[in-house]
Amino acid sequence: MQCCKRETVSCSKEREVLLPVISEFIHIPTFIYTALNLVILYLILKRLLFKPMWEFMENRKNAIKESMEKAEKEKSDALELKNKYESELNEACAKAQKIIKEAEERARQEYERIIRDAKDEAEALKIKAKEDIEREKNEALKEIRNEVVSLALEAASKVLEANMDTEENRKLVNKFIDEQGVA
Repeated sequence: MQCCKRETVSCSKEREVLLPVISEFIHIPTFIYTALNLVILYLILKRLLFKPMWEFMENRKNAIKESMEKAEKEKSDALELKNKYESELNEACAKAQKIIKEAEERARQEYERIIRDAKDEAEALKIKAKEDIEREKNEALKEIRNEVVSLALEAASKVLEANMDTEENRKLVNKFIDEQGVA
């Protein structure tokens, strides 16, 4: 028990020693006055400085957020527009290819038509030429027959004038034909 008393005494002695030391450094009314000034200063600064600063920061944060959202929206719009233009470009290329293909097909058909017409015309010219040749051949044969008939009549008249035998007549006609160049 005595131990406990000693400790108590020593604790209270320390307190007694400390209080005058603390009270030398801290003046209680000044401490209260300073603390009250700090609270008032904090409230004034909160009202005049912190609140506008927080509002400015909040407005800035919202403006940045809106700018980011707007930029994201514009980016998505630009991407959509790009995709639309690429789609239109692809459609235009497909249409161009289709037009080229159709033009090539029309050109091929026109080429085939021209070739077919040329072949038909050439065939018609061949047929006409054959007909002309046949007609001229028939006319030549007709002329040759007329010539042969007139030669035969001439030869017959000469035979009658000479009035020779049949073998002689045949030799005479052959000789006359050879002289005339009809063979």
